[in-house]
Amino acid sequence: MVKLFSTTKPFQDSLQIEEEVLTISRICLSVFVAFIGFGIFAPVKELGLYDPIWLRVLHTGITFCFILLTYFSEYVRKRIQPIMLVFFYTMSSHSLILLYWNSLYIGYLVGMILVITCIGVSFVERRWLVHYLTFVVSAGVLVGIYTEKPQVELSLYLSSIITPALVSYLTLNTRLSAVEKLRISQIQLKKFHDRISNDLEMASETQNHLVTKVWPNSKGIHCSSFFKSYEKIGGDAISFVIRDDEEIAIFFADVAGHGIASAMVSAMAVLSFKMNASLEATPAACLNAMHQELQAIVKTNHISACVFFYSIAEKKLSYSYAGHPPILLISQSNNCQILEGNGTVIVSPLEPKLKNYTKHLQSGDRILLYSDGITDVYNSSEQEFGIEGLISSIQKNSNKKGEELLHSIYHLAKEYSNQVSIDDMSMFLLEIE
Repeated sequence: MVKLFSTTKPFQDSLQIEEEVLTISRICLSVFVAFIGFGIFAPVKELGLYDPIWLRVLHTGITFCFILLTYFSEYVRKRIQPIMLVFFYTMSSHSLILLYWNSLYIGYLVGMILVITCIGVSFVERRWLVHYLTFVVSAGVLVGIYTEKPQVELSLYLSSIITPALVSYLTLNTRLSAVEKLRISQIQLKKFHDRISNDLEMASETQNHLVTKVWPNSKGIHCSSFFKSYEKIGGDAISFVIRDDEEIAIFFADVAGHGIASAMVSAMAVLSFKMNASLEATPAACLNAMHQELQAIVKTNHISACVFFYSIAEKKLSYSYAGHPPILLISQSNNCQILEGNGTVIVSPLEPKLKNYTKHLQSGDRILLYSDGITDVYNSSEQEFGIEGLISSIQKNSNKKGEELLHSIYHLAKEYSNQVSIDDMSMFLLEIE
């Protein structure tokens, strides 16, 4: 799982360093550079304007340097909002001074309007904007009142100052309203995510009980199991029942799909197996009874499975396949034999075709059941691990038994696929003493 949500910090604080705000700040700084820089080449003397060129050069140079720093300095990026506030105050002060010096010249008034309008789209802090607008409107009104021989009527000048200030304030309010709605949505989404995470944790705990890890301490046999889910929870199940005739019944299943839905079907399949394993005389009859019970409930997830009954006294294995990979018989000399048989999946729209098979075992024999998640992995050359890779892994670890052998097989399969799996990986090992 990828972490979708972070934080205990206010949403607006985190928004200030987002790329969107940084991009807007760069655009505003570029506009400032273009406007101030244009004045360097303007014929101010011919127009009778007082506009010191050194001031424009200094202001342009500093602004351009900060544009570059937004790309190369993490310090500047993290503090872009207060830095931009300083620039807005500087630009406004510059424009107001030039307006006063040059009798409200229309060119400087346009610059003033531009600066006031830009701030409305540049900030997410209302108090900063209110302070700025209070300053610039108050100073602008005073400049208009005390300017001698203004080139613009006072009423037009004041409206040119106040109108963009109101537009900026309304623009920020609209943006903050959208941000607040987004913040609320994020909180709700985080709550939903947390609830789903908790549900997945509980489902994962349930999944752990679907794969039996503690086996009966029966004389004559030793059982081991292994399970690794592809996602947080999977669809594999391994369970057992001690029948009335003292046979041990083993259920090994792989539900199609992954996630909560598959885990739910697995849980139902295990319950159905536990009820039917003692009632039915044969593995095929047990699988067929499970199919009849689950078919009416489960509509989207078929099950590939294997059920076997093992008689400890007779060392006889009775088994039935339902679309499941074949059982491996590992002899005491470590030779591997694929046990015959076939059958179709259960809990599908079609009636399953199931048969019973038997095999007499000897002391030292081992029976291995495995999901296709073990064999269906590929190397970088797109070659499948397959049953051959499984047998090879067993023979490479001929001195290992029980869970140690199962873990070794798992690690070799993962190493073969460069740690990439495409399905749940589970195994069951029955060792005959």
